[in-house]
Order: sequence, then C-alpha cells, then structure tokens
Amino acid sequence: MNCFKRIVIISALMWCGWAQAQLLPNNSTLNIQSVQRWMDSNRDFTTVIQTVDTMFKTEEELNTFDLLSTVEQDQKIDAFLQQKQMLETAKAITYQHGWKSVGEYRRLSTRLGNAIAAYFLASKMVHLTVDEQKTLREKSDPAVVAVSPVDIDFVRANENLLKRYIQAYAPKR
Repeated sequence: MNCFKRIVIISALMWCGWAQAQLLPNNSTLNIQSVQRWMDSNRDFTTVIQTVDTMFKTEEELNTFDLLSTVEQDQKIDAFLQQKQMLETAKAITYQHGWKSVGEYRRLSTRLGNAIAAYFLASKMVHLTVDEQKTLREKSDPAVVAVSPVDIDFVRANENLLKRYIQAYAPKR
C-alpha cells in the first residue's frame, strides 16, 4: 500500500472517530438528545442497572461511590460487571445506544430522576406557607432539594417528552 493510501485511510478513521464523538450528546447537563437516548435505552439497561445497584449494601457505600470521579465510578462498575459476567452484555448495550459507559447512563438516570422529583417538589411548594415549605424541604431527600433550577426548568419545559416517565411516579389523584 502506498503512502498516500495509508494517509487517506488513517485520516478517514480519525475523522470517523471524531464524527462519532461529535454525535454523542453532552451529558453534563440535561438536554433533549441525552434524555431521548435515555428513554430509548432505558429498558435495555434494566438488568444491568439492577445488577450495578447490588454493588451497594448500604446508603453510605452508595454515597461514597457517588463522591468518586466519573472515571473511578466507571472503573468500579466495569470491574463489578466483569465479576458478575455481565460486562460484555453491558458494553454491547452501551455501544448500541451510543453511551460512553454504563456509569454515564447511570449518572444521567440519577440526574433526571432527581430533577423530576424536584419538579414535583417545587410544584407542591407553591401552595405552602413559608414554614410548611421549610418543613417539606427538611423532610425531602437532600439530593432532590439540591437540584439546580436549570434542571427543574428543563423538566418543566419538556414535560410532554417526559410525560410517560413522569406519570409512572406522579401521585395518583
């Protein structure tokens, strides 16, 4: 193979990798592309996430895990899934749906779930007195109370997109 052909092939491979990276949504914030990808892949990830959740015997273990960097979380998840002989299945699902890792999917799931819960909490707060709001905040999950207004606004603005998911958790009237 001559030098020109090698350069063309290497350039094409590099461009394909760059193009794929450009197509992956930014999962550092809630956005339409990531949430749609989450909705599309949610069922496929069910068994994997149920297995990952068994990593944590206590709330303290989960909180310690959540304080790790994303790289460390991904490494621990991969090691655990390897031990459970599920890593290849998890990687296939991850690749199929365009996630960078199982951890990335899990982190977005947590962020979205907390944002939806915070959206409902904010809806309740509107109708309460200041003292009642304070009491409700104190009784609520700190992760939900800490959700940014931007994430709550995202849920509010995209309620129709999230409706099926939100209705599964909405209080029955």
